Amino acid sequence: MKIVHLINVRWFNATAWYALRLAESAIQVGHHTAIMGLENSPVINEAKKLGIKTLEAPLTSNNPINFYKNLKAIKKFLKDTDCDILVCHRGEMFWLMALYQFICKPKYKLVRVRGDIRPPTKDLFSRFFHNICCNYIITSANFIKNYFVKNLKTKNNHIDVLYGGVNRKVFFKDMSAGKQIRDEFNISDNDFVVGIVGRFDHVKGHDIFLKACKIVYDKGMTNLKVILAGFPENIKLDDMQNMIKANGLENITTITGKRQDINAIMNAIDLGVISSLGSEAICRVAMEFMACDTPIISSQAGVLPEIVPAEYRYDNHDYHQLAQLIMKKKGFIKVYDQIDFYNQFVIKLNLI
Repeated sequence: MKIVHLINVRWFNATAWYALRLAESAIQVGHHTAIMGLENSPVINEAKKLGIKTLEAPLTSNNPINFYKNLKAIKKFLKDTDCDILVCHRGEMFWLMALYQFICKPKYKLVRVRGDIRPPTKDLFSRFFHNICCNYIITSANFIKNYFVKNLKTKNNHIDVLYGGVNRKVFFKDMSAGKQIRDEFNISDNDFVVGIVGRFDHVKGHDIFLKACKIVYDKGMTNLKVILAGFPENIKLDDMQNMIKANGLENITTITGKRQDINAIMNAIDLGVISSLGSEAICRVAMEFMACDTPIISSQAGVLPEIVPAEYRYDNHDYHQLAQLIMKKKGFIKVYDQIDFYNQFVIKLNLI
């Protein structure tokens, strides 16, 4: 089975991560795969490093000349790769490939992967593209699947859920790496470290997390240490530092800045917190934490209620409830391996 992934995003978001994990796993098990994407985009550059065959094109261009050239290049690439399955991970190109599928009836089958918190439109055109033109739909969460079934009237045998998986050669338990990070930031073996990994953005819930940490610290957990592994995006560094100071946590909190050694950071943390207020249609960070054997607690955002049991979750804005979970010093671990993820993906494709 030769699978081609179409992933036209300019940044390495969760959707790109999901697509790349599938492609990388195919290479690891000796299968053929390829990726089409935007010129010099992170997912294309990562694919090249892995030796994956790629097509780079201005796929989101509105220029009529580029539109024609894109179609011609895609058609040639799919022929050259002898494609059996075309997987569209973004909606901007999906409608075009779905229409081509319906009109031209190519030999390959079309699969739509939906890993976006934003729901698809439920109009007649969306139903036509998803339910008739497309051979199968895979979603990253059950709540997304349920939306399709309820609002687009998608049949249950036309859609299924796959949660994703982590490269275990990159994310794994590494006590020595974790110890190095703790030494770097003057964190002792007796300290209890809670941490967030993610960009500084309001949707990630840093404010709720820090308020919870203040409660925990004020109640007598004097060995508490806080790691914020991330960098400014929609929250400036000064604003984050002021938030830390306002909660009286400046002496126990470390901001790592942008780092490449995320596996080591996660191994240095005793309890990972996913404090998101929204988004998280895939939540790769939760899976990466758990792959490092670091237990997690989480909010109710996105897919989290589906992959984290209720006893380890709190209501999104309830920092008192989050504080209680932190004080228990317990979290959830379940390993989501990308090879298992890929094997389940192939099983689904063999059914269509």
